[in-house]
Amino acid sequence: MLNGLRSAAMGLALSTTMALSANAADVTLKFAGTLPTEHFGHAILENMAKEIGAAGVGITVKYFPASQLGSGEELFEDAKLGNVDLVHATVYAQADTRLEIASLPFLVTTIDELRSVYGDPASKYNTIIREILGDHGIQYLSNIGEGLIGVVASKAPSNAAAFADQGMNIRVWSSEVTKATMEKLGYRTTTMSWAEVFPAVQAGTIDGAICCTAEWAYTTFAVSGVGNTYVPYNAFVESTQIYMNQAKWASLNAEQQAVIQAAAAKAANAIIDQAWERTEGFIAKLKEKGWNIVDLTQEQRDAIKAKIVAEVWPTVGKIVGQELVDRLNAN
Repeated sequence: MLNGLRSAAMGLALSTTMALSANAADVTLKFAGTLPTEHFGHAILENMAKEIGAAGVGITVKYFPASQLGSGEELFEDAKLGNVDLVHATVYAQADTRLEIASLPFLVTTIDELRSVYGDPASKYNTIIREILGDHGIQYLSNIGEGLIGVVASKAPSNAAAFADQGMNIRVWSSEVTKATMEKLGYRTTTMSWAEVFPAVQAGTIDGAICCTAEWAYTTFAVSGVGNTYVPYNAFVESTQIYMNQAKWASLNAEQQAVIQAAAAKAANAIIDQAWERTEGFIAKLKEKGWNIVDLTQEQRDAIKAKIVAEVWPTVGKIVGQELVDRLNAN
């Protein structure tokens, strides 16, 4: 009788293990991205999906690039609802005003700062973003600081280094901090989503946009014959995130979670390193296309940074909560 019970228990345990293995093998993740297939990061994210699938932990990843499943704003909501499982996109402050901290101007200015603030999962910045996204049912995996951005425009500003009327109306993303920064620099601003920017510049609805690394300026605008001017203010970071529906994440076992986390971190660091290295090459390509590069001297950059830090940074605490700003600035 005892042997029979033991045999039954062993059989039940074996059946349970086999059932769990079968369930794990059936895990398919819908991975939505916003990078166009021409962007160098597309191949890195595609490889991330393949690496997860090839790890032998029972996961298949189906990757949908180029905003096939929606814009960054839409994908955040879809991830919360579980309509997509895994996402690479920008998370905007319209989802949570505390995310305005991601638009803090001149937070980083060098590749070493970019790696330490964005590339280190344990950085104060990443810890804060992880907590905020967790409140929305989102598992934060990696942060990608692709590079420093500037203004793409169809004409040159009156005086890019002056805090005076630039005679231009430019797009800003949904961020009060970004809006305040660009208006301090003398621009009139219009808030619009990324999907609206290209047709708006093309149609002349706006004169330009604060939006892009040199590579984005070239591949999105210059090659299409839209725009003719680039102002590398380098005040903000072209930032995207890799994240996941939290319930889906919780349904995975520890081994599966480790594989996804490692693949996301590897992809993020690869994009950070390659993007920074490609900047000067794309400035040259813009010049070859006949674009006007309104460059700034180091003295001018330092003066702009000093004024923005002195006059815009103190307002951020009112938007995101002073506690978050204090945590970010703490030694």
